[in-house]
Amino acid sequence: MTYVFRCRSCSHEFEMTATVAEYESRKVPACPRCGREEARRVYTPILVMTGAGTKGEASGGAAGGCGCGGSCSCGH
Repeated sequence: MTYVFRCRSCSHEFEMTATVAEYESRKVPACPRCGREEARRVYTPILVMTGAGTKGEASGGAAGGCGCGGSCSCGH
């Protein structure tokens, strides 16, 4: 998996590729720009393509294709 971090000291964003086990066993990674160990993980949105629909929409869900039930304002 690829994990994204942002340094709290210099605001530089960087990635770390590791298995889940490797990620959980490591300490906070040092920022490659300033070297400080003040990085925090940035949680990025994901898109899951199911093959249903013609534009990558997920099938099912209460809001006509979206599983959020209309709470995410995606238009479905």
